[in-house]
Amino acid sequence: MGYNLSDRGRRALDGLYAAIEQRNNAPRGVSHQFSLDPTSEQRLEDLQRENVGFLQRINVPGVRDLTGQVIGLGATNMIASRRSRANLPRQPRYVGQLQDREYLLKNTLFDTWLPWETIDNWSKFPDFATRYSRQVAISVALSRIMVGFHGVTAAADTDAEDNPMGEDVNIGWLQKLRLERADHVMGRETVTANGVTTATGAAKPIYIGPDSNVAQGDYKNIDALAYDLIAGMPSWARASTDHVVIVSQDLVDEKYFPMINRPLSDTIDGGRSTSDQVTSDIVMSTKQIGGRPAAIVPFFPEGTMLITPLGQPNATDSSNLSIYYQEGSRRRYIEDKPELMAALVDYNSVNEGYVIEHTDYAVMAENITFGDRP
Repeated sequence: MGYNLSDRGRRALDGLYAAIEQRNNAPRGVSHQFSLDPTSEQRLEDLQRENVGFLQRINVPGVRDLTGQVIGLGATNMIASRRSRANLPRQPRYVGQLQDREYLLKNTLFDTWLPWETIDNWSKFPDFATRYSRQVAISVALSRIMVGFHGVTAAADTDAEDNPMGEDVNIGWLQKLRLERADHVMGRETVTANGVTTATGAAKPIYIGPDSNVAQGDYKNIDALAYDLIAGMPSWARASTDHVVIVSQDLVDEKYFPMINRPLSDTIDGGRSTSDQVTSDIVMSTKQIGGRPAAIVPFFPEGTMLITPLGQPNATDSSNLSIYYQEGSRRRYIEDKPELMAALVDYNSVNEGYVIEHTDYAVMAENITFGDRP
């Protein structure tokens, strides 16, 4: 027998529909597909950043076209100059760093459903519409981060069972580095095809242990590995004071992240979740790795270290990692589905893609394990 939504739940749902219609100027109602205007788009981005701290540390700019040249945010050219009268005119320079690299945005679906039983439980809260919007925003934000660190392809039809971390949703930041700067990736064999070399070959493990030998590509501790990675950057990139060492939880211990008593995060129903802070936030260490601040971020793959500039919280355009989205591409509509699953179904889509603004400023080691090389 199907579940019947209570009168209180129906009133809460009607209130949610009215709020979404008003905020998004949906003249035909939420049950018909509507586009988000620029103000609503920015409100959605802000809501995600407010609730998932890592998004405050990366750039999320809107762009006009599906494909185009990487903007080069966060990196700066030398712009000081002088011109004598004999050598006029003056020659202004771009304030970022233009490169012969392109971005390509892919249509991405963020469709969710919510059973009526849950709606009934949440309907007791007077701010039901706000709570619902917040929960959808968190789900979208965490999915974007997951794809950013695990995505390797952009399949026409994705398969969540075979690719539970979004490996086939889009090409994420780590895969971008493997494809675009093989010389900045350690821990994987290189592959050359059609004159292009990428770091997409088999795993080439990096061993960390007290008896490891650097000459064999191994290190006595993760600090030594971090120093070696930074040394592989061009001198101008190496000198940046904005670098952060992002590491997976399995590579660090309480020396770096004293987080035994971790705060639990609030859930939409007012309870407490069983996940810790690192599930939805960036956690900065009180200690450094390789002379740079260390951080754990949501869904970062095990056995991996990425060193690159991250922006200060909510400092727009200051990070080396970006998610570009196409302005005006967000589409949404909502349906009651009593005949399907007695649920609220919320369809969301946007054209977006992952970008490393300047690959000179990004280095990575993967397939890191503790112990001496066999």
